[in-house]
Amino acid sequence: MAALLVLVAWSLMGQGNEPARTPLGQPLARFRERPKLLTFGLYVTPNPDQNPIDPPERFVGYHTALDVETFDDEAGVAVEVVAVCDGTVVEARTADGYGGVLVHTCTVGGQAVTVLYGHMDPDSFTRKIGDPVTRGQKLAELGNDKSAESGLTRKHLHLGIHRGAEPALLGYVQTEAALDDYMDPLPLMQ
Repeated sequence: MAALLVLVAWSLMGQGNEPARTPLGQPLARFRERPKLLTFGLYVTPNPDQNPIDPPERFVGYHTALDVETFDDEAGVAVEVVAVCDGTVVEARTADGYGGVLVHTCTVGGQAVTVLYGHMDPDSFTRKIGDPVTRGQKLAELGNDKSAESGLTRKHLHLGIHRGAEPALLGYVQTEAALDDYMDPLPLMQ
């Protein structure tokens, strides 16, 4: 029994002297310091009184992802986006509301998911459909502020995790119950 407890504790702490890894890596440098204005599950409307960004989002619904903002000093510089976990690219294209969007498979807690990265410059994609990705590997750079690359929105990363192996490009859902099809990325990166 004692050997089993030691084995369980060792697996929870990491292997050997390595620190324990969180289920997901961090998609942007200085992730913990960055503002996160639209959080997972937040109900958003174009009404400025109910929307934490300016100008307000044009969409209505419960936010299915985490928006990770850029810093003021990143306005004119490339901001690299890296994979939060290992997987295979299943989407790499432009999409209305996102600009450049890349989606790859992943496993979180033994469950198959897809991870969506939105508002990226599609010309900067380093991977294409069918390519493997490794946690920490550069995927692309964020699109410029209010450009076609970013889906005509601010320069930021929309990071969504959808349960199951099929990608879902929805940034918003219309009921709280529909959020059950997604995971909140933030606690998985702490």
